[in-house]
Amino acid sequence: MSQRRFRHELKYVVDLNEAEAFFESIMPYCDYDPYAGATKSYEIASIYYDTADLRFYYDREESVGYRRKIRLRSYNTDSKATALFIEIKEKHKHFVSKKRINLKDQSLLECGLPHNEIPLSLVVAHMVDSAEAREIDYLERRLNLYPVVNIRYHRKALIPKFEQDMRITLDTRITAGGASLPAFDAEHEHAIIAPDKGVLEIKTNRSIPTWLQAALIHFGMAQTRYSKYCLGVDKLYGKAGRNWFPRATSAGTESGASSQGSDTGERGVSDGRSEISEGGPAARAAG
Repeated sequence: MSQRRFRHELKYVVDLNEAEAFFESIMPYCDYDPYAGATKSYEIASIYYDTADLRFYYDREESVGYRRKIRLRSYNTDSKATALFIEIKEKHKHFVSKKRINLKDQSLLECGLPHNEIPLSLVVAHMVDSAEAREIDYLERRLNLYPVVNIRYHRKALIPKFEQDMRITLDTRITAGGASLPAFDAEHEHAIIAPDKGVLEIKTNRSIPTWLQAALIHFGMAQTRYSKYCLGVDKLYGKAGRNWFPRATSAGTESGASSQGSDTGERGVSDGRSEISEGGPAARAAG
């Protein structure tokens, strides 16, 4: 079964001490996400897929009006995946939609491949059939998508008491790299945000309530752009992914690789966007 939602997403890069005070100030109006458990937070890891010429990356960097991301996402506890699914995240101007497709089970993680090399065709074979699942199948066949980067972070999430379709989240310890979805790898995962910073997000399909506006103004929160995927590509493969190229995996498909030490010119962008219609965008919130 798939889930879909349309919303605005507002992002702020914040000092963690300031974020703690901000959360404390709005707690009278919110509850913690019930999925968070005793720690009031949970870990998320995602394998992002892109074309050989990183079209999704460049669409975001060039602020293309309609753009998408496809990612295999897991929620983790104690280095074990507690939920696993595939998502299409689409942005049309200021509106964001997410289509989430459940997998039949978590056996995909035991396929014998490093998780950052799992081809999207194998993910498709594990999906529960739906219109959105067939859309991912079509995109994989049409665009020939590759696993590019594993992004991991810890999330604290609040749900307003009277605006329950809204989420207020704080993502910290954001890293790029590593081969496993559920298990952190300190050697191969690299920070893409300072340890004393986090990304605050407000996800809503309605206007910001007065109590939240007042808190944003009081703490001087300045809205910004922040893409975990693009920063992860830059961290692992150099600015604009200039050292990234598809490579063969042990399954005979292809995955991303870095030409270590290469410092050649910027990667060109395919001009083939007309191949896929650029029309409008076709649980639990997760950014």
